[in-house]
Amino acid sequence: MRNKSLFLLLAGICGTVAAVGVGQWMQAQNGTPTEMAEILVTTVSINPEEQITAEKLRLEQWPADRVPQGASAELSQFEGRFAKVPLYAGEPMLDLKLMNEVEDKVVPKGYAVVSLPAGRDGTVNLVSPGDRVDIRGFFTKGEMFARDMALDVLTGIKVYGIDGITKFDPDQPRTRSARDIQLLIRKADVEAFDFAKKLGEISLSLGSPTADDESIPEGETSEAARKFLRDLQDRRDEQERLRKLAAEEKPVEVAQAEAGPKKATFRTTKIINGRMIVYEWVEGEPLPRVVGDTGALDLATTDDSAEQSADQNKPTSDDYLRGADSPFFQPEGGEGSDE
Repeated sequence: MRNKSLFLLLAGICGTVAAVGVGQWMQAQNGTPTEMAEILVTTVSINPEEQITAEKLRLEQWPADRVPQGASAELSQFEGRFAKVPLYAGEPMLDLKLMNEVEDKVVPKGYAVVSLPAGRDGTVNLVSPGDRVDIRGFFTKGEMFARDMALDVLTGIKVYGIDGITKFDPDQPRTRSARDIQLLIRKADVEAFDFAKKLGEISLSLGSPTADDESIPEGETSEAARKFLRDLQDRRDEQERLRKLAAEEKPVEVAQAEAGPKKATFRTTKIINGRMIVYEWVEGEPLPRVVGDTGALDLATTDDSAEQSADQNKPTSDDYLRGADSPFFQPEGGEGSDE
């Protein structure tokens, strides 16, 4: 019994020593300091091609095992350079996101820069500044267009920039999809571009330089723009012709509408002493009207003459018993005369 108690006592002492040793070891592990490194991070958001200055950076402690490659605490390594891509506040400053200089944004003489939304077709993500695209317009049926159609507006147009960036690092992939594209267009062609943008929907496709791009004198429109504007003018002329034609036909239609439904009419012809008179009766009217008259004789004059002739031939009292017309008239030398 005594030996059993001794073994239990020794086991308890050993367990206590082990527990104390493990606790001290764990405390020693937790007390080991993490190695830190100081790097420069941005204090504000920085746009592409924006210059890096000391006011936009600050030093920050980062765990040494989490410091990205290219980060540094040396201000001279970053100050005065330009951002290739958008940088966000709190982001470590990295060498691969910077460039030493930017290309001057000089618009050539006789050209203008216009901007377009990137759209959903993804064409903008396939091109870079300096590439060429064709501009095509899609127009729906309406006053200007008799049916849905697509027309070429401009061809061989140079891409000036994407989201305001005029130069990309070919070794640096783009961080996001483009939202806008800037195009370099001849000033003489801007009118065609604006008309297409206003009248329809514009889309882009990959293109190539046009053969006459360099030979067109300054101030003159390109062949594609000239053809597009001429097509629009022809459509305007046709619309104007149809408008005038409709205006000429409108009074006739209004008169017919005011007259209402046509009434039934009846005609009869009367001939008096060689004179022909045509009468017309209109349904709903009480009296007829004369619509035709040969005018050979005057009706009143003819009637009066007939009456006068009848009056002249009409015998008065006993005059008809006298004269040669009398039934008792006997010529001289005739039968019953005395010699």
